[in-house]
Amino acid sequence: MSDPSRVSVPSGAFGDFREWEIARASLGFIRDVVRITRGDRHFIDALIFTVALDANMAPVTRDRSLLAAYGGAETSTPDELRRPVSINAVATSLRLPLETVRRRFLNMARAGLCVIGPQGVIIPREAVTSPVYLAEQRARFDRTRDFYQAMKAAGALPDRIAAEVSPAEGEPLVRAANWAVSEYALRICGDLIGLTGSVISSLVLLDLVLANIDPLPPEAIPDWGRDPERLGRPVRISALAGPLRLSSETIRRHLLALETLGFCRRKSGGLVAVAPDSAGPQLARIVETNRTNSARLFARLGQLGVLDGWDASLA
Repeated sequence: MSDPSRVSVPSGAFGDFREWEIARASLGFIRDVVRITRGDRHFIDALIFTVALDANMAPVTRDRSLLAAYGGAETSTPDELRRPVSINAVATSLRLPLETVRRRFLNMARAGLCVIGPQGVIIPREAVTSPVYLAEQRARFDRTRDFYQAMKAAGALPDRIAAEVSPAEGEPLVRAANWAVSEYALRICGDLIGLTGSVISSLVLLDLVLANIDPLPPEAIPDWGRDPERLGRPVRISALAGPLRLSSETIRRHLLALETLGFCRRKSGGLVAVAPDSAGPQLARIVETNRTNSARLFARLGQLGVLDGWDASLA
């Protein structure tokens, strides 16, 4: 019988040293994309907005001609081509109470960030053409290029798919690339939320893991996976509160919930992320799913010609 107090990343979750580097790169990418997308908003508002926009854009992302016409940085899809999404669908995808999501959508509507109609919610064109949104869009695009380079250096990219979409103006399909990134990020965030049951707890755990392993050299990461409590660098609540822009009390509350679930331990120097044995199968599935999702992301970016552009700029 296994010792219920033993904590480590499940054996078999990572095949070799390269897999650990891929995992660290992926987690860092998700953290940064979420932070960029958040902007000055609350994390939950940013995720609700992103889920709704992702659903709105489904008709466009499945049509090559529409991708070419509306996937550039400046031109945005007309509202009549956006598919409404129900408030219940958004709440379900994020495991949030329906009334919480409804209330936040009503606040967004008053700010002009969404339109609530009889068929559901639409993020209108005006909300994704503001200077603030365009800056966020460019920042996600640039961060994705860095992620691509890291994954390429790790030899973790799938075979390149030839470009199938040509932008109407010859500019990079920055907006279309962002749709692909949002889809990837939402899938990973969904897996993390499923692990902890909470949006904010998942983001706190993500930051805690990355802070624990940030000072470790690449060759030490596999050892950390076998004994995270001993090798992870302890982190204080104040060190998490700053980057997350959440109060220390909020961080403390979510860390307590994570500790109850077995995902963190207190040490003299702070807190470290751990993994209870009971979460082993779920963590292994998340690792495998990330391989699939990252391959899908880069396949999409290859079809859009984005990877060719990045490679050409580095040549």
